Amino acid sequence: MADFLRDTPIKRKLMLVILLTNGFVLLLMGSALITYELVTFRHSLATNMGVLADIIGANATGAIAFQDKRSAQEILAALAAEHQVRRAAIYEQDGKIFARFPTTLSVTSFPKRPRDDGYRFERAHLALFQPILQDGARLGTIYLQTDLEEMYSRFTVYGLLLLLVGAAASLGAIALTTTLQQRITIPILELARVAGSVSDLPDYSVRAVKHGNDEIGYLTDAFNRMLMRIGESNAALAAGEERLRLALEASRTGTWDWNIETGHITWDDYVYQLVGRARKDFDGTMESFLQIVHPEDRAQLERAVHEAIEGKRTIDVDFRIVVLDGTIRHMASRGRVFFDAAGKAVRMSGVNMDITASKENEEELSRAKEAAEAANKAKDNFLAILSHELRTPLTPVLATVAMLEEDNNIPAPIQRELELIRRNIEVEARLIDDLLEVTGIIRGKLELNRQPVDVRPLLEHAMQAYCAGAAARKKLRVSIQVIATETHVLADSSRITQVFWNLLQNACKFTPESGEIYVRVFNEFAGSRSAGPEHFGPDLIVEIRDTGIGISPETMPRIFNAFEQGERSRTRVFGGLGLGLAISRAIVELHDGSLIAESEGLNKGSRFIIRLQTVESAAAASVSPSLQGAAAATVASRALRILLVEDHSDTAQQLTRLLKRAGHEVTWAGSISQARSLIDTTGSESAERGFNILISDLGLPDGSGHDLMRDLASRRSMPGIALSGYGMKDDILDSMAAGFSRHLTKPVDWQELKIAIQKIAAEQEL
Repeated sequence: MADFLRDTPIKRKLMLVILLTNGFVLLLMGSALITYELVTFRHSLATNMGVLADIIGANATGAIAFQDKRSAQEILAALAAEHQVRRAAIYEQDGKIFARFPTTLSVTSFPKRPRDDGYRFERAHLALFQPILQDGARLGTIYLQTDLEEMYSRFTVYGLLLLLVGAAASLGAIALTTTLQQRITIPILELARVAGSVSDLPDYSVRAVKHGNDEIGYLTDAFNRMLMRIGESNAALAAGEERLRLALEASRTGTWDWNIETGHITWDDYVYQLVGRARKDFDGTMESFLQIVHPEDRAQLERAVHEAIEGKRTIDVDFRIVVLDGTIRHMASRGRVFFDAAGKAVRMSGVNMDITASKENEEELSRAKEAAEAANKAKDNFLAILSHELRTPLTPVLATVAMLEEDNNIPAPIQRELELIRRNIEVEARLIDDLLEVTGIIRGKLELNRQPVDVRPLLEHAMQAYCAGAAARKKLRVSIQVIATETHVLADSSRITQVFWNLLQNACKFTPESGEIYVRVFNEFAGSRSAGPEHFGPDLIVEIRDTGIGISPETMPRIFNAFEQGERSRTRVFGGLGLGLAISRAIVELHDGSLIAESEGLNKGSRFIIRLQTVESAAAASVSPSLQGAAAATVASRALRILLVEDHSDTAQQLTRLLKRAGHEVTWAGSISQARSLIDTTGSESAERGFNILISDLGLPDGSGHDLMRDLASRRSMPGIALSGYGMKDDILDSMAAGFSRHLTKPVDWQELKIAIQKIAAEQEL
């Protein structure tokens, strides 16, 4: 193709350029029009169907409520007037079809159960599922299916029109090109003829005939001038000067010379271009030159010149100039000083280079760096705010569930439903934690509190707390075999427990009912692998194997990537963000260990192997989380006077009810000002009536809970518990620095809050 264009006559090249440009413009316009029509049509169709579904749903609420299938069928029959609607159905709350349209179609022609609410385009039709609500309660689902024949018909017409317009435009372009191309080719052929004559003779007296004042005319004039100059000067000298000129222009460099004795400055032609001046605008004096220099850089330039002369060294200085139109350019001046026999400076000569582009690039890079740092900070702030906003609404729900779970009058079936609600709220909070933790891992901000710890109780706690219930619901058989003699490692116990929880949760999630999960703990020597300074013997291996859905060879390289769960269908079926394995591997590697996965393929189970370095058991003095919880729970319960500061009314109401049910006297304030007023009021009474403990949210309408705690600490001694949707390490440290005794992250677990209150009461002897 390149050879063809190279050897093709210019007439054909011009024709090809015009035709290709014309075709590209038409194709771009046609594609834009069709794309716009597609987006508009799809949006309009989805909107119209949504409105139609709202009308049908509003009319069908009574029929569903009273199980009047005949009325529901009549409502759907009205869709016969909508020629686009091919199918429609009303599903009951349990997902069964209540009525359908048309009735001539069998039930199997409709989806067995309603899908997620919303619309989706599927090949040649639009499918829409929309809830039927009554007083905010969902009675059922309306399903509409419409065809897209009208859209395809439009596109067919547009395509034909585009072809016709393209053909007509091409014919017109060919005709126009044939007429106009001679005005271009004749002057070029004339130049070629003259150039050939000069080359063959050589005869520098010939001149090309100018046919116009366009670019080719300008080229003709330049060509004639070149012939004249070549003829008048020495060919070798002219060639050398041309090479020098091209080199200076390519580097945007001009030469200058300053006669120090006379004070006259001489510039070459390119310096005039660099400074944006004509010869008449510059009289060759230093004063005139300094007027061109930016006012802020004049003193710097004069100082550099003076130092170069006095120090007898080269000058190397950057400065800015102001062009006549106000544009600022950056210049770099490099030169040397020449002295006479007596050592007196007589002349300075050098070059000026336009470094505006490089300076702008530096400034752009600096701005980009600042923007990236700001964006990174904004991302951290966004994640923190997102965590807070997602956690806060969960607190009253979790508090309500906790209150109902403690009510012995609640029937057992309802208790199981409450357990389901609590479990899913905890899963939601775990997902939020995963998002923040993976961000901390990426930025290298995940810190560990490593101590010698026995892995066995951590693993048993994870199995009991996070796996037993899920396994029982799916009738999974879970077994553990500990044959390791050395089970102590230098680890952050909560983080290692988190790894076990993630892996066991995945095993329960991806193993079908009646499957099996095997956990094996054993020792294995590291071989040639390097060991840490505390490493004294064999490695500890924790192997978690299941009979679940397995991992395909194509998916295996990606399973430890953040937001990956393998195939997309797996994410849709099992849910989750795909962060557990990424976080787990990062935690294990921060412990100088490794986490690998193995699988023989789909539906052949998976095996995850954790390898950690062991330490001497004599150094271990850890207590399992379950034992810690049990110890905390033994703190005697005392009735306290509690000041609860919370601006989220739902959270405040439910926490107040829970605290009162636990026997405490609770006073609620919705802002810092209200809290201070209550504290001042109780402070004027006897000490026996003052508040014993402060439980405060941090984000309040008139300030931060930290401000309230600091103010309270300066006036009287009162322990406090901070409640916040922000749970990063820095947030906890800020709460401790403000004077709080505890920092609990929302959604607040009632048992955790209750134990915290009891422990503070014991510590403070309240």
